[in-house]
Amino acid sequence: MTTMQRESAQANSRPRIAIVTNHGYGGVDIPVGGAPDTGGQNFYVNSLARSLGDLGMEVTIFARGGFPFFKSKRVREGTEQLTDHVRYVYVRGGGNEFLRKEDIAIALDEEVKWLSRFICDEAREARVDPWAYFECINTHYWDAAVMGCKLVERWRDQAAYEFLGKTADGLLKPFLTPFEGDERHRQSLSREIEIFLGRLASQAFPEDTAETMFTRLLGNTPIPEDAAAPSPGTAQSYRAIEHFCATGKILADNLVVNGKTLRDIFKEIDTHVWTPHSIGIIKERNFWDKREETVRKLKFTERNAHEESVCRHTQLFCSTSSEIWRALVSYHGVDPGAVFDFPPCIDHEAFRPRDDRETADAYTYLSDQSGISIDDLKSGLIVFETSRMDRTKRKDLLLDAFALVAEKLDNVYLFIGGGPADSETFVQLADRKKSLPVLEGRAFLLGFIPEEVLAPLFSTADLFVSASEMEGFGMSVSQAAAAQVAVVSSDLIPFATQYARDAALVVEAGDVDGFAQAMERLLTDDTERKRRAKLLKEIADKMDWKVTASDFLKWFRSHCS
Repeated sequence: MTTMQRESAQANSRPRIAIVTNHGYGGVDIPVGGAPDTGGQNFYVNSLARSLGDLGMEVTIFARGGFPFFKSKRVREGTEQLTDHVRYVYVRGGGNEFLRKEDIAIALDEEVKWLSRFICDEAREARVDPWAYFECINTHYWDAAVMGCKLVERWRDQAAYEFLGKTADGLLKPFLTPFEGDERHRQSLSREIEIFLGRLASQAFPEDTAETMFTRLLGNTPIPEDAAAPSPGTAQSYRAIEHFCATGKILADNLVVNGKTLRDIFKEIDTHVWTPHSIGIIKERNFWDKREETVRKLKFTERNAHEESVCRHTQLFCSTSSEIWRALVSYHGVDPGAVFDFPPCIDHEAFRPRDDRETADAYTYLSDQSGISIDDLKSGLIVFETSRMDRTKRKDLLLDAFALVAEKLDNVYLFIGGGPADSETFVQLADRKKSLPVLEGRAFLLGFIPEEVLAPLFSTADLFVSASEMEGFGMSVSQAAAAQVAVVSSDLIPFATQYARDAALVVEAGDVDGFAQAMERLLTDDTERKRRAKLLKEIADKMDWKVTASDFLKWFRSHCS
């Protein structure tokens, strides 16, 4: 354990919370402008963590490590501080290369083992059980959720072993196999507790009748009339297994140590809360009409299977949009009362209206990138989009739509952020731009946008556009709203459709002419554009990270008390 880890483990005057965000390039410094699998979720996690830190929590963000930082030879490893009370810990597993989120499942087994050992080491230093070290484990996206479920399972296995050693004054302890760590976990005590308990009882008291055995273990607890001891025969016979399960169920429901049954303890250990950010079935529906070679890479069947398992083995959830809430409840059968509404909020210090002094560097950046003078940029109208460089963002559609606008309107410019410039998607986008002569000197691909100018760039824009067809929420759209910029959005972006339907101009996804008409409408009507921008700002002002994070803690504690 490093010195920093030891100091963090001992700094236990604050409640601890763990956040797991596993894919992409999450970290203290998020590579903005379109790093693979890196975007809104990472901003969400960092903003949430800062807010929880401000509210008195000690926060650890676990992210996959072992491979180089984006555009760097420096390996993601060890620990980094985001703030005084928020740290990043990089989890090893899955090799030393970046993995797409669709391929990340191959890393999860190794990551869970590493993460379990890390938490156990820190918990030992703090002299608490590993499941008591963090008040809450909040996971983001399905890959991290699988890790959260597996951690809880490991902790339940350990708790079951310790519980069985204490029950009935230690009568069962001599018959427990004294495994440790991974070996103990392989017994699957918690997942098969009923059959394990029944078999254990039959080994401990092979000559007892059902009544005698239950009396030994349960004392004066009333014995159910249908209780039966395991029947004679081999331990693997179907009849014996049936009796083991029946016996074990009674014991799991009635064995008590320090006033708690094993099921009570299992529930206390499970402090996992899953924030999906998106649900596979929603995304799959958006791709049913796409080509097989496009859909194949997204591995929807694998993802849906993971999410179904997570929903069966998780008791609390956070929903970032009503569409995700609906999928959790109606498709996966989650209890509505177990879901907290936690849409992405906004960093109002970064994303806000800015004056000329604050946007000076951003205008200089745009001028350098485009060759257009700052005066011409300011006297014209700027259309802006930024997100990761991914086909689902439909930046190609924006080029086609803006080409129609540029044929009609002068002094209108389109700037699109996202990289890397050598990616297949970027190269195809650049080729598309070259194929449209009207875009020469009017549309520009910025690549990766420097962090220091990203937030001010929103305030240089007169219009923000997003044609994305695959969004869990649409944080860049909400950030534009916070900067008081008018928005044209596809109808597959939850922020626009669920929070700002009357403020944003919403267009059917994939409709080139519809986007062109919407852009032209707002670019030619200053009054309407400013009216909508003001409405969007009012909506965004209500999305405050610290207020919502505080409400989340109250909700979580009420469910886990």
